[in-house]
Amino acid sequence: MSVPAGRGRIPATKAGVELALVWAFVGIRAFDLAQAAVALAAGSLRKSSDPSLDIGLVIAVTAESILLGRWLLRRGSMLPFAWPIAADLGLSVLVVASSPAYVPAPGRLDTWTMWAYPVTLSTMLLLAAVLTRLSQVLAATGALAIIYTTVVALPLAGDVSSRATAIVNAFAFPGFGTVAFFISRLVRNLASTADTARSRVAELEQQHSRAVVHDLLTYLRLDRFAEADDRTRAMMIAQAQAKHDQMRSYVNGTGGTRDLREHMNAVLRLHPSLRIGPVIPVESDVLLPDDAVEQLGHALDTALANVEQHAPGSSVTVTVQVEADRVAVTVQDDGPGFDQASQPSGFGIREILGRHLDEVGGKGEVHSVPGRGTQVRIVVPREQQA
Repeated sequence: MSVPAGRGRIPATKAGVELALVWAFVGIRAFDLAQAAVALAAGSLRKSSDPSLDIGLVIAVTAESILLGRWLLRRGSMLPFAWPIAADLGLSVLVVASSPAYVPAPGRLDTWTMWAYPVTLSTMLLLAAVLTRLSQVLAATGALAIIYTTVVALPLAGDVSSRATAIVNAFAFPGFGTVAFFISRLVRNLASTADTARSRVAELEQQHSRAVVHDLLTYLRLDRFAEADDRTRAMMIAQAQAKHDQMRSYVNGTGGTRDLREHMNAVLRLHPSLRIGPVIPVESDVLLPDDAVEQLGHALDTALANVEQHAPGSSVTVTVQVEADRVAVTVQDDGPGFDQASQPSGFGIREILGRHLDEVGGKGEVHSVPGRGTQVRIVVPREQQA
């Protein structure tokens, strides 16, 4: 079941669909019973061969339908199959099979007199929505169709037209059941897809928020600013200003460049304290897909931030290799390095250089040896030229 609104979560689409299917059945059954009541009040009861049995079955079906409807609404779903649904099927079989005892043969084609016919058609909708296989639906609906044919069509041996009408009516049971089965399965699949997509969007939003916070952690270390000398403090101010400009352009929607050179230069400006050697020049017409250029920027920013935090004062070399279908950016520092086997990966390596790049068709690789520095290689797909 869904979590009520107002508690921080949106109700699941699938739960709403299940409840809508329940209400659809309850509404159809209520309409059929109302029709039966109108028919009986209008005089069809006088055509009955056993009015007491006729009205008794109507009352029994009405009472059972009320109990079934309350049970389904409290449950919020027709799934899974349970005994109240089986009881409804059993009662439907009973009222159709016993119709010769309270409806004369000529009146069994009159839906005002043969009220059991439309009521039991609603049972077919219920079974189609709750049974998991079409073969089960056809078995149940076929059984009712056979019973209906036996009690309605066979007694009309001398009336070919009426018998044909009865046989066509019998086919409505499996026909309604089959259509309802595929419709209910379709809407459930659509609801499941919607819930999966919404869950994935929420997960991506959470990951993006964590990535943004991860990028900002360096700028929240005010103790570093207070302890820094004037030169370092000036570089930190420039770095913070560059990050502010980047975040402002992101908020305003004006920083969505897909040009590789322009995007890389914007990221490099975020790290003025690093001694970055000459970057291999990149042509200005190298474009990347929107999601790829965004993740490349996050990954490059993370790699440079890691150098600032774990290898301050080291020299950094950034190289770019542009191929027909991809771009590879390598960040190499001559810092102390680390032992990858003994040091667990943090959020930056695990998520930003890992899963986030994987989701856009790229990859990130980190190689480090104690005393020999660290190398980060970032690969993303390139936009294909027309």
